[in-house]
Amino acid sequence: MKKITLLLLTLFITNFNYAQNIVLDSLVQKNGFPFQIDKNISFQGKGWDVLLNEIKQSNSVLLGETHSTNEIPYFTNAVINEVQFDNYLLEVDPYSVDIIETKIKSLSTEKLNLFVKEYSTNFSFLEYEPEFTLFKNLVKRNTKTYGVEQISIFADQMIISNLKETSKNKKVIEIYDQMLHNSKQSSSKEGLEKYYMLSEDCLQKIDLLLQLKLSDKERKQIEALKLSREIYTKRNHSLRIQLMKSILLNQMPDWKNKKNLFKFGAVHVPKGETILTKTDIYDIGNLISNIEEANYRKSLHIMLVGKGEDDNDNSSFKSFLNLLKDDQWYCFDLRPLKKSILQNKLKVDDVYLSRIIKGYDYLIYIPKVTKSKDL
Repeated sequence: MKKITLLLLTLFITNFNYAQNIVLDSLVQKNGFPFQIDKNISFQGKGWDVLLNEIKQSNSVLLGETHSTNEIPYFTNAVINEVQFDNYLLEVDPYSVDIIETKIKSLSTEKLNLFVKEYSTNFSFLEYEPEFTLFKNLVKRNTKTYGVEQISIFADQMIISNLKETSKNKKVIEIYDQMLHNSKQSSSKEGLEKYYMLSEDCLQKIDLLLQLKLSDKERKQIEALKLSREIYTKRNHSLRIQLMKSILLNQMPDWKNKKNLFKFGAVHVPKGETILTKTDIYDIGNLISNIEEANYRKSLHIMLVGKGEDDNDNSSFKSFLNLLKDDQWYCFDLRPLKKSILQNKLKVDDVYLSRIIKGYDYLIYIPKVTKSKDL
């Protein structure tokens, strides 16, 4: 009897899962729209028309990406060619963003190239050529840029050099010189020792600087260096997300009630739980969604993923992959899928996929992604 019951239960589960896969496949097929690359950094097709219509109607547009590709900056450039944004917020610290934006605006092409040659390794994600080109395009369009991130482990030399240029305290300048010298020496070492920010010498110099007379600008950046160092050395992801939220809230008077474009790693910008399946953190996408909702405004959350780039490609995205054809991009409206889940018409056991469906409005699938080159 027990064997028969177990067999029946197994058959039921198998049939139920099969039925759920059919429901998922059907919903994906009904709500998937192809589009393809067009000339002059643009796209054409139903999917592109659907996306542009949604983007134009939204106050804050959040792009969740995989970093360092050629295709996602291309897509973003195509969007800004069609839609004017007041603000661009990106996953680089605010001080680096401010320095780079200022240099783009103030330096000649020749001097800017020299600056880039000297400091591009300090640029974090802007170190990649297509990302830097996108950033320059936005600056030239007079879109205000804001960084929302800890200070990169690579960025200390550019930030300290910039502080040194503006400091009026001789003792402070002397310490900056020592930090720059020690950082350059560290860069030739192996392993974690090449990152000066992680060193005890860096922490000692930071603490010494905080005891001296600093301008408000200097103090703020030195404190940010110390906090960023703590996030790295303690591998404290929760503290990192707290910092990103704090930066966003401090910047809120500048982006509230404006047309905003956010571009971050896909883990950061779903409106619900993070798609990191081993944690239940609510990241900045959730914060932005709540702020816009509280102001009777709309946020649009778009995840971009490329074929072959994601470890879960062949399992989590199987229903989406079945629709792909040749060089066509695909835009999937995830909201009908979410509605079906909430109405108990669709059950998605895959936690990763479930969080994507609940956290993003659209999924864009790219037929092929390629790695971008450094500057």
